Parts: sequence; C-alpha cells; structure tokens
Amino acid sequence: MRNARLLAIGLAAALAGIRPAAADNSPGSSWSLTASVWGGASRYDVLGLAHGVGQLGSSDLHGNLDAYGGSALLRLGWLDVGALYEGSFRAVSDSFVLTPLAGVAWDVSDVVRIDLLGELGGHRITHIGADAQSVWLPYLGLRPTLSLRLPLGMARLVLSAAPFARWDLVKKEVSGGTAGTTYDVGGTTFGLVGGVGLEI
Repeated sequence: MRNARLLAIGLAAALAGIRPAAADNSPGSSWSLTASVWGGASRYDVLGLAHGVGQLGSSDLHGNLDAYGGSALLRLGWLDVGALYEGSFRAVSDSFVLTPLAGVAWDVSDVVRIDLLGELGGHRITHIGADAQSVWLPYLGLRPTLSLRLPLGMARLVLSAAPFARWDLVKKEVSGGTAGTTYDVGGTTFGLVGGVGLEI
C-alpha cells in the first residue's frame, strides 16, 4: 500500500512537470518557415544601376516606385528556398514581380540572421505609352536580408530590412501609341524594403 502511494505521488509529480515543447527555431534547428509582408521604395532605370543612383531626383518613366509585397522562405539548415511577389502603388509605369528565391542563411546569433538570397524570375511592366501596353522581362536579382528574430510564444516575430538589385536579362522596344514614339524597356531595378513576419 505504501509503495502504491509513493508510485501515485511520483506519477502525479511527473505529469505536473510535462509542458508543451516550444517550436525549435533556434540557430541549431534543422528547418524553419518564415512568411513575411513588407513595403518600401524601389527605382527602375533603363540605363543601369550607376545612372539610377545618380539621378534619384528625376520623376519621369524611370522614377521611384512605392513597393509592397510578400514572401515565404523555407530554411533547411543553411539552405534557403522560397518565393516572392512584389507590386507597386503607382498608376503610371506600374509593375510587379514574381520570382523564386534561393540562397544561404547565416545565424549571426540566436536573434540576428542574414539571408543572402538570389532571384531569377519575371518582371512585368504595365501602362507603357498611350496604349497602356505591358511587357514581361526575365531578370536576375540579389536580395541580402538582415532579420531580427524575436521570441513570440511558440514562434518568432521577424523584423527585416533588405536592399535589393535586379537586372533585366533582355531589352524590348515598345511602341508608345503615337507616330514615331517608342520606349526602350529593360534595365535595372534597385531599392530598400522593411518587413514583418512570423517564423515557425
């Protein structure tokens, strides 16, 4: 009887100590999934990155775009794979991007992570000229991302900042809708966005 009582007390103590395990999204974990939304500014310039940086004050066809978007990123150890969508708020020279992401993750600490990401996708530019034409251009891009991963229950709140640059792989000439008017489309996009997300 005494042994049964001791066994019951021990079992009750063991059950009281059982708690749900938190999600393993520490630097040493084997995988994690992060979904993010973000916004910022980007600029498209047909003459390239150096010219675009030097002419940031202009407001013509190659001017600034208010960008927004979302992404999902699966981390498998040091490998990053995912997808990204980006749009813009402008009615003139509107554009959007759809691309897969791939790269490497580097955990600087338990809270700070750097993801060195590459993009190889499609860049669509719309509302070109009087006929509001659109064109798709394939592009190659780089997107290094700095993230702060803050504990939030069984997940992590992710705050991020990402500069990026994209290079269209081809150039196209689009008619402007009036006699003799054409637009050369195909150049460089660059910008900076800040985001918020959830990692599980």
